[in-house]
Amino acid sequence: MDRFVLGDTDFAVDRSESSVRTAPDGTVTIEVWGTDEALDAQPDTGRYAWAVHPPRLYLTEVPVAWSGAVATVRFDDGMADRYDIGLYLHEHGDVIGELTLDPARSLRIRGSAQVNGRTEPVDVEVGLPLPPG
Repeated sequence: MDRFVLGDTDFAVDRSESSVRTAPDGTVTIEVWGTDEALDAQPDTGRYAWAVHPPRLYLTEVPVAWSGAVATVRFDDGMADRYDIGLYLHEHGDVIGELTLDPARSLRIRGSAQVNGRTEPVDVEVGLPLPPG
């Protein structure tokens, strides 16, 4: 079920490096890392052949709306200016989209990210819980 798709490339999910934390104030902090193995498997002529490390998607202390045990938030350019939300792949790029988090089951982030001046679709799904970090 785990995937970290950027454009048409699935970087998989490094479960040992990724984390999901919820805070009593209703915010979430999320880091999802792609895997070195998926990066190394990319063809030399692939879109991300230049990358020397996998991408990292992050949201830091972002307020979410809770409905029972499920949290959701839409993040746009305005939120990116106020909160630490982005994708790192040799440079930081803005991310816009939607997050759905059920801490007992899964994390889903869909939207788009800026990568080297291009807008790329991003689709992340992670089965939860993750191992303790």
